[in-house]
Amino acid sequence: MPKRKKSSSDDCHPEQESNHTYGDQLRSSRHFQRDPYHLRARVNKFYKKGELLGQGGYGSVYAGTRLSDGLPVALKYVNKDDDEEMQLPGMEKPMPKEVGLFQMVNTPSTHPSILELFDWFDRPASYVMAMERPDPCKDLFTYCQEQGGALDEDQARSVTRQLLGALEHCQNNGVLHHDVKPENILIQTDTKEIKLIDFGCGDPLKDTPYTEFSGTPEYLPVEWFQKEQFLAGPGTVWSVGVTVYNIVTGDHPFSTYTSREMQNVEFCAGVSPVIKNFIRCCLRPRANDRPTLAQLQLHPWLQQSS
Repeated sequence: MPKRKKSSSDDCHPEQESNHTYGDQLRSSRHFQRDPYHLRARVNKFYKKGELLGQGGYGSVYAGTRLSDGLPVALKYVNKDDDEEMQLPGMEKPMPKEVGLFQMVNTPSTHPSILELFDWFDRPASYVMAMERPDPCKDLFTYCQEQGGALDEDQARSVTRQLLGALEHCQNNGVLHHDVKPENILIQTDTKEIKLIDFGCGDPLKDTPYTEFSGTPEYLPVEWFQKEQFLAGPGTVWSVGVTVYNIVTGDHPFSTYTSREMQNVEFCAGVSPVIKNFIRCCLRPRANDRPTLAQLQLHPWLQQSS
């Protein structure tokens, strides 16, 4: 069953930090350049920490400001308990897997619908990530609740287009997000642009099945309940279907999570036939029958004008 990270108390117990800088992060926030130099520094040498934005089993996220230019950032403090590491080509040492995956999706170029990681700081029992902070924004789950529980068709279409573009970018850069859901999508309330966030449950992309799922149970594909494994592409498409169902109905498509009960999808009144077709394509019981992310972007629903 899904892994859960323990709460972090690292903010109460200062640790010596190693600042891993890729390129000149004080002059440029747009691109990661891998640099072998590890500068000894503390987070507060480069960033001012502000109010608490959120807290969970992973640790805590604070509003912050980059001291060199006043850029608003989010500072995510993460406990290292049970966290895996990975090593990227050209780097001297391994790094937390979440940091490595963020680097992979930000290199060689960023994507407008994926949150950008500017910098990170290593500590003995934790690490800190300095990330882009869109403002004003809310997570998509909260935004939907404030819209009466669900989005209208035009807003849902715009969100879905952007989400598919972000996930295809992840795929092209060798990353599986592993936890696609409204809570892991930020929406800017003025522009309606989205940002995919939180790679803490992610993995490097592979062609063979995944036999461990570290995301959210309600977004697991049906094949997990049949044989406790799934492939990256069909599994991601399934999570897109559940996400779209959630944002257009305010509910989940299934209440019982067994292979038998997940064969058919029912809808409440008011959902248009073309959206129903899109969601049913994503939630086809046979993984091989589901479209790819690229094919989904050509679906008639997404070709309609907003």
